[in-house]
Amino acid sequence: MRPPPAPPPVTEEVAADLDEVRITFRDFRSALGENPVGTNAEITSALLGQNPRQLKLGVPPGSALNGSGELTDRWGTPYFFHQLSRTDMEIRSAGPDRTMWTGDDRLAR
Repeated sequence: MRPPPAPPPVTEEVAADLDEVRITFRDFRSALGENPVGTNAEITSALLGQNPRQLKLGVPPGSALNGSGELTDRWGTPYFFHQLSRTDMEIRSAGPDRTMWTGDDRLAR
C-alpha cells in the first residue's frame, strides 16, 4: 500500500493564495477598467463594494480581513499592494516570518 501524497509545500499554497488575489484584481479591472487605488484598507474596501459600480468581489480564498479592514495573507499579515499602472498591480505577502521585505516574501503581478 502506498503512503498518502505529501501535502504541498507552503510556497505552493501561498502561490495559490496570491493567484486568487490576482484574479480578484483582474475581475475588478474587467468591471471598472482599472485597479483600485489607495492603502490596503482602501483597496480592500473597493473590492468589497465601495466602488462606483458597487461591485462586491469578496475576500479571495486563502486571505482574510483584519480588524483594520485590510486584506491579509495566511499568516495574518496585511498584503502590500503596489499599483504599477492602471492595469498592473504587484501583490506582496510577507511570508511565514511576517516581516515585509525579507527573503521569504512572495510576490505576484
